[in-house]
Amino acid sequence: MNKKFHGKETATVLILTRYFLREFLRILVLCLATFVALYLIGDLFNRIEDILAREISFSLVLQYFICGLPLIIHKLCPLAVLLSTFITIGLFVRNQEITALKAHGISLYRVLNVFILISAGVFLVSLIMQQYLIPGSTARFRQIKTVHIKGKSRSKVINTTSFWYRARDGNYNIEFFDPEQNTLDSINIMYLGDSFQARRSVYAKTGYWNGENWVLQDGFERHFHPGGSQTATTFKQLSLSLHASPEDFHISRKTGDELSFTDLWDMLKQLRIRGYSSTSYAVDLHAKVSYSFINIIMAILGIPFALMIGRSGGMALGIAASTCLGLTHWVFFSCCVSLGKSGVLNPFIAAWIANIIFGMLGIYLFLRVRQ
Repeated sequence: MNKKFHGKETATVLILTRYFLREFLRILVLCLATFVALYLIGDLFNRIEDILAREISFSLVLQYFICGLPLIIHKLCPLAVLLSTFITIGLFVRNQEITALKAHGISLYRVLNVFILISAGVFLVSLIMQQYLIPGSTARFRQIKTVHIKGKSRSKVINTTSFWYRARDGNYNIEFFDPEQNTLDSINIMYLGDSFQARRSVYAKTGYWNGENWVLQDGFERHFHPGGSQTATTFKQLSLSLHASPEDFHISRKTGDELSFTDLWDMLKQLRIRGYSSTSYAVDLHAKVSYSFINIIMAILGIPFALMIGRSGGMALGIAASTCLGLTHWVFFSCCVSLGKSGVLNPFIAAWIANIIFGMLGIYLFLRVRQ
């Protein structure tokens, strides 16, 4: 008799889980589609003047939005998870379905765990997208926006681990560019004559941008004379045009969204081996994982939030409050990441502190909700 009762309860929980799953996924897709549509419409109105002025073809505009979709979905998904969790459970509360579950002695935790499991699935999908889909599509999205829509010239700087490019007077190699300080490390320049013969070379240990030009520090230059002779002089500072501004290096430098986990890890290892600062890339690596994990944090926050506010029937107020809560987390997360890249916070702390604080808040509220 006892086994029969437990079997019936398990079957009931399974049916309820499927029902909750179906309703949650339906609202999640609707919320995400709404957010993506609003973002795309806003972006279109923001770019329409440049698109019309430069007579960009419809196919290129379409490619711009399609390439941007994976990144946009990834960025908006946590807010969609929070709102869909709140709306789904809030509707159940308002329709007395949660009360009915309690009356039948069914544990809310057993049924509501489905929201945590779905958010965990979204977390895994987000990680896979960041490894295989988002880097390539975002790079193309950024290229179309920068070159075709904004009309900026394609950067002549080629970015691997170092920066290589060729100007009208020679070849340039920059070993490392610090995007936070706009400084350069290990600058090598080879100036060529009309017959592509070396006429002058410059090496500098470091360099910084003074607002108009690059100032190279602690280096030497060689002049190659006809007949094979050469002279060398050292310098403490040398103001020089590198035919590239910090903006050129920023444009050519791949952002964290344009790099997969393996790309970032390889970049970190190379920078550390060469003794250069890897703080920015370390923060990006941690932030890629932690941002995907926000989906789980939003579900943990949304469940008790919906159970508490849903009882009063204030769905509109609850949706507004949920949106504010999600935006607060996003602002706090972004500020911490910026502090991490500037060296104020440890990369791991910078990427995870927002999730830790909001996660603890969600667990505290979750535990306070009565069965």
